[in-house]
Order: sequence, then structure tokens, then C-alpha cells
Amino acid sequence: MQTNEDAEQKTSVTGINIQLLNIFFIAVTAIVFCFILVISSTVNNRFHAVEAAIDKFITCEQSSELIKESANYLTDQARLFVVTHKSEYVEAYLKEINTDKRQKKAVEALEEVCSEKDLALQRLKIAMEQGQSLINMELYAIRLAYQLTKKTDIPQQIAEIPIRSIDKDISNEKLHEIAINNLFGEGYLIYKTRINENCRLTISAIEQQIKDELNINANELGANIRRLRLLFLTLLIVNVLLFIAFAYLIIVPLEKFKVSIENDERLNIIGSLECKHLAESYNEIYDIKAQNEKSLLKKAEYDALTGILNRRAFDQICHTSAEKRQPIALLLIDMDNFKFINDNYGHAGGDTALQELARILTETFRTDDYVARIGGDEFAAILPHCTKGAANTIKKKILSVNEKLVNIKDNIKPVSVSVGVAFSATGFNEDLFKRADKALYIVKEKGKRGCEIYEENYASEK
Repeated sequence: MQTNEDAEQKTSVTGINIQLLNIFFIAVTAIVFCFILVISSTVNNRFHAVEAAIDKFITCEQSSELIKESANYLTDQARLFVVTHKSEYVEAYLKEINTDKRQKKAVEALEEVCSEKDLALQRLKIAMEQGQSLINMELYAIRLAYQLTKKTDIPQQIAEIPIRSIDKDISNEKLHEIAINNLFGEGYLIYKTRINENCRLTISAIEQQIKDELNINANELGANIRRLRLLFLTLLIVNVLLFIAFAYLIIVPLEKFKVSIENDERLNIIGSLECKHLAESYNEIYDIKAQNEKSLLKKAEYDALTGILNRRAFDQICHTSAEKRQPIALLLIDMDNFKFINDNYGHAGGDTALQELARILTETFRTDDYVARIGGDEFAAILPHCTKGAANTIKKKILSVNEKLVNIKDNIKPVSVSVGVAFSATGFNEDLFKRADKALYIVKEKGKRGCEIYEENYASEK
């Protein structure tokens, strides 16, 4: 029955609750993973920003090149017509500005990736305005060239361009000079240079913008990568601590519990709070079992003459020892000359000798040892947790017993014992009894009054 002291001790047990510890590690891991997800998302956004910046640069570069190509193409077609007066060049020119519209498409493509505030878009629009001025000069030069050729198949778009009044009444030679000057003159070349310069500045501006964005993104990416490394290191530390905690609080205590259970011992209160409660519960059961075993031994029948354990109790102890499988020593003790004592001192003298021997044996051996009368003048002793290292001690004890038997009550003589001893590392078994009996037989053969320890070489003797 559990006492109040035991109950107080049980409730006062403290320790680390492995469930709470597990929840703590799960929470820490979840928080670290959340940070990893957030930083990974930021890294992903930075990569998209870099990708968008590169796409923007490519679009700006392509748009700038497209405006330059279109402007150069229109210039070439206009110049070729003014020089050769072939209509196919005018058709190609009008197709470029009315159908292909490469300059307009270039600006539209740039507007998709740039905002109105972007310097690149502003410069390209300026280049487009300058390009339109060039187109106006080229169309006027084409119109003057048609005026010179007197052709009637003039395109409607060209025919609608009015000739300035100052150019109407001049000579053909002068008119041709004006047309040529429109396409090769200094003003025209200035516009061409400005267009190319604005395209170049557009590319330079977007390059600088991308470099700035790449530097910002690279710095941010580097910082995020360092954060990710720190978080992964944190995860590694958390896992190592988790392994150490489980090993120290659960695995090690369970291993020690296993050893204690195998040795039929109480468990040490160690480990996590759950392990401590488990050990307490086991110890309660262990104590109840021990009390039951002790009660069983107390209730066992004692020998009526000597007051020590009888054969039935001895057999029960042997059975319990066999189950526990712990080291023991078995002593088979035989009183010498018992028939002679009975014949000379009567049965009363024989009973006195048996009682004195039981008393002396009980006094000689430990309180944890079991001494029993297993029949007539035959006694036995079981010494728990006893190994061969105690052989000399046992011999000294038997010598002491024989010395005490010299002077016993009623001066009964001669009284002595012969003892055979055998050891077992795994508890009692039938072979142990046979070996102790063999050792006892050898003592008798040597002349009685002594103690013999069983040796393995006895098995080869006849």
C-alpha cells in the first residue's frame, strides 16, 4: 500500500516534459521554415526583378536599333528615288511609313516595359519626333523629284504635299539642288545625328539603370543568401539539439531501465518527466512484488525442530532464483556421524545437535542468505549474489562452524559438518545441485569434516 510519503515524493518529481519539448522544437522549426519561405519568396522576387530588367534592356536595345534601322532605310529609299527617279523606291518608302511602321512599333514595345517617367522612353520619343521631321524633309524631297520628272503616276500621299511658293517658279536645276540638299544637307545630317545620339543615349541610360538595379538586387540577394545559410544552420543546430535531448532524456534512460529490469532491480528516477513517472510506476510494482515475495517466504513452512526453513521453502527459493537468473552459491551441508550421536546420546541428543547446527549456521551466514534443513541430518544454504571470488570466505565460514560445533550444548561429541559448494552465474538449476553434491561426496571421501569447492575437472573423474 502506498504511503503518504511515497505519494508526496511522486507528486514532487520534476523534470523536462518531452511532449512540451517536442512542441517547442516543432514550433522553432516551423518558425525557421516560415522565415525560409519568406526569404525564398524575396529571393524569387529579386530574380524576377533582374529578369525583368534584362528584358527591359533587350527591348530598349531592340527598339533603338529598330528606330535607327527604319530611319536609315527611309533615308536610303528617299535618296535612291531622288537620284534614280524609280517609283519602286517611293513604294518601298511609303510601305515602311504606312504599313510596316517599325518606328511606331518600337515605341509601343518600349511603352510596355517602361513607364512615362523612364528616361529611355523619353529619349526614344524624342528620336521619334526627330525621325518624323526627317520623314517630312524626305517626303518633300520626293515631291520635288516628282515635280522634276513630270510623272503622272504620283502616289496620292506624295501628291498631297504642297510645294512651297518659293520653289514653284524656279528652274529644274535649282529644284533638283533643293531636293538633294533636303536629303544630304547639313540640317538633314544634324537630325540624323540627333536620332542616332538619342538611340545611343537610350541604350546608355537603360544600361546604367540596369546596372543600378543589378547592384541593388545583387546586394539584396547576397544578404538573403546569408540569411538562408544562417537559418539552415539554425535548423541543423535544432536537429542536433533535438537528437541530444531525445538521447539524453529517452534513449539513455530506457537503456538503463532495460538493464535494471533484466537484473531485477529498482529503476533510477532519471530522464524526462514521462520516463521518471514510468520509473516510479515500475518501482511501485517492483516494491509490491518484493513485499509479496517476502510475505511468501515468511509464510513458508519452517522446520519444526530447528526453526529454520524446511525443504518446501528451500524448493521455492530455488525456483525464484532460477527465474531471477542471478549469481548464487549453493552449499550442501551434511552432519557427520549423526547415527553415532543418535546411538550414544539418544534421539534427544541427536535433536540437540541438529538444533545447535542450525543456530550456528544461521549466525555464521549473512541475513540475506537462506539456510534450510532439507532432510534428516542434511542442510543447505543458498547465498544470493555470490560468485567464485567468495570461495575462500565460504571455506573460512565452514571452518568456523566446525570449530563452534566442538563445544555445543550438552557436550555432545563429536559433531562436525561436511560441505560441498558449487557456483552458478545464472541462478539455480539441477546441474548446480549435482555439482554441489559431487563436491560433498569428495569431502566424505577425504575423511569428512571439511569443505570442498566444485571444480570443472571433477566432471572427468570417475
